[in-house]
Amino acid sequence: MGRSNNSFTSWVGYAHTIGGQNSTPEEKLFNAVLSQAVHDVFSQHVEKLDKRQAKDFLTQNTWHFKKICEFAGRDPDYVIRKMKKRMQEDTPLPLFSKIREYYRQANT
Repeated sequence: MGRSNNSFTSWVGYAHTIGGQNSTPEEKLFNAVLSQAVHDVFSQHVEKLDKRQAKDFLTQNTWHFKKICEFAGRDPDYVIRKMKKRMQEDTPLPLFSKIREYYRQANT
């Protein structure tokens, strides 16, 4: 079974910390939390309330956000900067455009 390209790093890029294969299970868990929030922001099928909450979570430097970033081995300021930039661009992520293109071809 192949690896999924559905990782936080593919959306935001590498932070100033070391991660990857040698990450602890806890780091992987909290990276998955961040990844799900990013997915919710950019996915078309997510309800507006959930999308709004994910945007707020990823752009407001709250105590909870800082802790999750710390546990994930990420710099919260870096994540906020990258997410705000990506949201301003308002372009679909390459992964989602490839998935959309695949399903459009299959349904025609």
